[in-house]
Amino acid sequence: MDVARAAGVGKSTVSNVLNGTGRVGEAARRRVLDTIEQLGYQPHQGARSLRSRRTMRLAYLMPPIQLEPTNLIMMQFLQALLTAAAGQHYGVLVVPEAADPSDDIRRLVADRSVDAFVLSELQPADPRAELLHRLGMPFVCFGRTDRRGRLAWVDIDDAAGVADAVAHVIGRGYRRPGYIGYEPRTYWDAEREAGFRAGLAATATATARATDGDGAGVLRLADDATARASIRSFLVSARPDAVLTGSDKIAVIVYGAAAELGLRIGRDLAVVGFDGSVGATLLSPRLTSVVMPVEDIASRVVERAQLLIERGPGDPPGEILPTWLREGQSTTGPAA
Repeated sequence: MDVARAAGVGKSTVSNVLNGTGRVGEAARRRVLDTIEQLGYQPHQGARSLRSRRTMRLAYLMPPIQLEPTNLIMMQFLQALLTAAAGQHYGVLVVPEAADPSDDIRRLVADRSVDAFVLSELQPADPRAELLHRLGMPFVCFGRTDRRGRLAWVDIDDAAGVADAVAHVIGRGYRRPGYIGYEPRTYWDAEREAGFRAGLAATATATARATDGDGAGVLRLADDATARASIRSFLVSARPDAVLTGSDKIAVIVYGAAAELGLRIGRDLAVVGFDGSVGATLLSPRLTSVVMPVEDIASRVVERAQLLIERGPGDPPGEILPTWLREGQSTTGPAA
């Protein structure tokens, strides 16, 4: 091999550097990488796959809800996943989920079409995770299930993100924050609502009841079809001066309902979203939102998939990545 000869190392050393296997000293590793760059060497992926019996592909099972055009944040995650995988020389096979995805999972496993799976939209006792576990197939989750101890997963702290947003609006001078989210059919919906209550409690303790009692209360939306009317009614009856929401999608609806009522966003009514999707940056005034670090999540998901493929289970099963608050003009401060 030209690279091995030019770098003055054995072929096995070059192979270990390219595949991230074995033990290679830092000096030898650097010499191999420098030589590869100088020679413009590109490893033949087909040959590497034949030797390793790997496909260098991950399967991403995409639930139907992520195909909706309003689900911008998960589209951003898919883009980030494709980019992160490509950076590690992996492709991603996107599989739109059927009502029962078990047939697709069994087919891909039987055909050895992919090296590992990526799951999202996790539910308690998620049947996809249970099946992959029984089949002995590596998989990584964006999110958690009630079997998290035996799964590889990456997630965010939903409750802390909303609690921080509560502290933000109180710090801006708003005194009657309310929360609008979906009925908690998923753990993240429940955690975001819990974060609102925790944020109120923490703020009350720190500032001697800076908020108006328990705030303006909580509105749980049953579905998108009735969301606009429900939100409008909540704004009229509860009279919040700030609204924390469970998603940027809900925040968009709040903007529309507020406009109908003649409320100025940022002055008469503060609004905070959750996701940090690109849609939040298009609103006027620009939406303050709790940002999900989708690029970091995708990168860690791919890294964990690689570790499972190469070493099997063994690393800590999961990790929580922090959110951060991206401030816009929707929380400028209440009108004097």
